[in-house]
Amino acid sequence: MLSSKFLVGAIGGAAAVVAVGGLGTHLLSGTESTTGLDRYTTVLVDGHRALAANIVAGRTESRYHPLPWVGTDVTVTCPGGLKAVAGATLTCVGEEDGGRTVDIPVTVVKASAHSVTWTFTR
Repeated sequence: MLSSKFLVGAIGGAAAVVAVGGLGTHLLSGTESTTGLDRYTTVLVDGHRALAANIVAGRTESRYHPLPWVGTDVTVTCPGGLKAVAGATLTCVGEEDGGRTVDIPVTVVKASAHSVTWTFTR
């Protein structure tokens, strides 16, 4: 009887570890980000406040490959700032170690006078 309880406990423990790992992966692999607009992160693009290109590139790069089993390790560059206007888009470029490049579409989900919520496609 003891071995049966041990087996049930071991299987239950393993299932819990897998569930926690899956939840952690889900939380860390998100592609949506909210960034404040302040004097350090804001530029002007076509007369609109925009999130600076280096901020978008840095955040995208850090979230593109947050865990070894999620995404691909890339160096990201963006051609300009991301306008703080809902629906605005920008295509950044990720370069892998081997030189292969991948387009990374970035879209503003919502914007206010103080922050921009945006997402990218992995």
